Amino acid sequence: MPARDSIKALPTKAFFVEMLVRDIPVENAVLDLVDNCIDGARRLRPEEGAEYSGLTVTVKFDRERFLIEDNCGGFDVAKAETYAFRFGRPSDADATPHSIGQFGVGMKRALFKFGRYFEVSSTTPKERWSMHVDVAEWLADEEGWTFSFDDVTPGEFGPDELGTRIEVRNLRSEVAARFASPRTDRQLAEMIRSHQGQFLARGLRVTFNGRELSAADLSVRSGGKFNPGIESLMFDEGSGAPVTIKLIVGVSDPSPAKAGWYVVCNRRVIVAADRTELTGWGTAGESRGLPKYHNDYARFRGVVFFDCDDAGKVPWNTTKTGLDDAATVWQQAYDRMIEHSRSVFEFLNELANDVAEHGGERSRLLKALTDDTVLTDVGEFGAVDQRFEWDKEPRKLAPKTIGIHYWREESKIEALKGILGVGSAKAVGENSFDWMYRTRVGDDE
Repeated sequence: MPARDSIKALPTKAFFVEMLVRDIPVENAVLDLVDNCIDGARRLRPEEGAEYSGLTVTVKFDRERFLIEDNCGGFDVAKAETYAFRFGRPSDADATPHSIGQFGVGMKRALFKFGRYFEVSSTTPKERWSMHVDVAEWLADEEGWTFSFDDVTPGEFGPDELGTRIEVRNLRSEVAARFASPRTDRQLAEMIRSHQGQFLARGLRVTFNGRELSAADLSVRSGGKFNPGIESLMFDEGSGAPVTIKLIVGVSDPSPAKAGWYVVCNRRVIVAADRTELTGWGTAGESRGLPKYHNDYARFRGVVFFDCDDAGKVPWNTTKTGLDDAATVWQQAYDRMIEHSRSVFEFLNELANDVAEHGGERSRLLKALTDDTVLTDVGEFGAVDQRFEWDKEPRKLAPKTIGIHYWREESKIEALKGILGVGSAKAVGENSFDWMYRTRVGDDE
């Protein structure tokens, strides 16, 4: 038997693909593809605070196929060759600053997760290309870990032609069943609204199974003597890619479903309305901890933004759907979140006591909050640090009034008009009431 000096340890394609797709939910795979479209939008308009009006993402699916297409600039043959279709992102690959999808495994994982056949095409200002992959045929060729272009066409292409189109057919049976479910349709629409709300709010148009999605509302009350707490921090400031952290904490209209902390990484919401120990709730037994949630805190809103050119430094997990709470950058933000939360809880406890004592209609604090403030989107607040502030001496309410309605003979009303020197039956009633009050009760002090 001839001597051997090495063992071939390459995985089979079938094993590799099954491991790649096994643990990612269908919904998260769809979000990965939407992320890639949004990265295209950010490459087109990289300036801070950019608006995305005119850019669109269209998602359609049913039992037979999945389709996503955009007009967000496309990606060229070089990107397709060097990393878009490679399993894992090479360390020297160009990155999209502040990206959310990173062409690491997300796109390939989604395509293999969904079905057994897919087509991808993309157009940039200088070229157009397309490919198709029959997954069964590709898996059968154990030696060939490549994908072949169907067509590559150099040229000059106008803005209306730019973008990427992906279609998957011959869906896996379990995926076909999910895509046929109205529940999946509703869940995915809400996930996209929540996770990509920062982009929807800036004009990006996402059409989902024929309907346009709107941005999920994320706002706090501001005005009068009420202002949200705001703090900006920098993490790893000495590096070439520091992480910018911004906290906004305040109160909004009462909604148990919306109350809590929101965590936004590179403008993608990865944690929404959290009221668990993850963001400090229910830690009152710890030093400077916070109480458990109850409905007195239904007005609480807190948002922490993490933004970095290097997407690997913000505290999200590998699927960008949850938080890596062991990350050092998260721990730095967490301590400040707790501190700001305590100020808001102090106000909400005072508000609850005032309402309990006087009732909602006679609560001076609630009246000041609702009359003196307006709902303001969290994206409109600047980077000026400030503590959460509230009106600790709300103005006194006017005495409560009720109406009096009665009928008397017209001739008698007319006679009193002349005596009192007034011109209406209403004025007769008011003056006669005031006269009776003064003579029987006395003047108000």
